[in-house]
Amino acid sequence: MDLRFEAAAANEYAENTKNDIGFKVPQIYWNFTSENVMTLDWIDGISIRETEELKKRNLNTEKIAEDIIQNFLRHAVRDGFFHADMHQGNVFIDNNGQIVPIDFGIMGRLDKMSKRFLAEILFGFIQRDYRKVAEVHLLAGLVPKNVPIDDLAQALRSIGEPIFGQAVKDISGGKLLKQLFDVTEKFNMQTQPQLLMLQKTMVVVEGVARKLNPNTNIWTTSKPVLENWLRETKDPIIAINETLQNTSEVIKRLPEFPEIMDKANQALTYLASGQIPQNSNSYTALKSKKSEMIAFRNQSIIGLLVLVIFGLLVF
Repeated sequence: MDLRFEAAAANEYAENTKNDIGFKVPQIYWNFTSENVMTLDWIDGISIRETEELKKRNLNTEKIAEDIIQNFLRHAVRDGFFHADMHQGNVFIDNNGQIVPIDFGIMGRLDKMSKRFLAEILFGFIQRDYRKVAEVHLLAGLVPKNVPIDDLAQALRSIGEPIFGQAVKDISGGKLLKQLFDVTEKFNMQTQPQLLMLQKTMVVVEGVARKLNPNTNIWTTSKPVLENWLRETKDPIIAINETLQNTSEVIKRLPEFPEIMDKANQALTYLASGQIPQNSNSYTALKSKKSEMIAFRNQSIIGLLVLVIFGLLVF
């Protein structure tokens, strides 16, 4: 085990959360950190498991429970980097009432698509919009495109409706995700290890929060975080920036475009001449590559148009 990697994880986590009010990651001291030694701030606080002691110090345990869940979700959907071992022994409350996590040996990551997927499905369940959740699965490519959307929506409803019939204290976002993965597996959903890790951690985080406040309402607590993040990601300026980034990636590949198309044309000539049997894997692969070529060509054209329009508007 190389503790420099854990120190790097803590350092990245601290950078991501430095502006999060009420949440503080201990500082790493790199001059005193090596492969076998990690040196970080001493935490003067109370373990989250000592609920009665927290109350004696007039710390609002209900607010702390809410903040733990919101911070966890915020880090997952905003940063795509979350503490994946947030059990009671790894969370302290310092003398200023701040949440202070320790032990950064297990951290989880979500890519851009997974972050969006997570936020959209959880928010969709909060809204009880099962068709929307089904559409997200299809758009994200998490289930095959030939899956009937109404059948998938019905399966998702079978998960959501029983949950909303339960008492607040029995509702769990983590258990919801587990049921979701179990059901969507029947629709050939691709396995997402990072989402499974997140689901496991969410169960732990909810357990920690409910020790502080047994009546913590997971949905009410989660909604503002998910709502804000989805609103921000749909902001026009952010959308333009993402379009420009995607366009720049396409443009980087433009020099390769003639060579790619030459090879594609050569392969398709063999295909047209009947030299490749239509029931072979090669035939299927070539057809797939043909679609990719067309999509890439269209992206290139759209990308150039976006740059021209953006240039006219700005300059």
